[in-house]
Amino acid sequence: MTIAHRLKLSLVEYLLATRPSSDLAVVDATQAAEMDAPVLGIEVGQPEAHSVALAHVQRCPVEIRLRLHAGDAANYDANEWIGIVEEALDDPEQIKLLVGDMVRIDYWLYGGAAQEWDDSIIETTFTAECLCSRI
Repeated sequence: MTIAHRLKLSLVEYLLATRPSSDLAVVDATQAAEMDAPVLGIEVGQPEAHSVALAHVQRCPVEIRLRLHAGDAANYDANEWIGIVEEALDDPEQIKLLVGDMVRIDYWLYGGAAQEWDDSIIETTFTAECLCSRI
């Protein structure tokens, strides 16, 4: 299993614990496209070595997409859900406590969120940069 996949599994576990509702599925982004909203899909980009001296430390871009049906406003408050997810991702100390399957998060920088509307879907993309290492 790659370090990117191990990091993704750790983030899925973390966001399952901090998600705003049990109605929100938290999955690998490859599964998110096949699922009905609401869904939170996590994608970890291609890791790169941080430096020659720290070859075991990997820099990984992270992209998390929250897809919600705009018409389901009676079931949840989209802005509240976005705020809860953003709060969880903007807590580097909590995220650095994640020690998953042979991966440790050394540094986490939350980059913010951008929102898009497509017909009846609200999609919010959260970005972050992570330095992680094998343990």
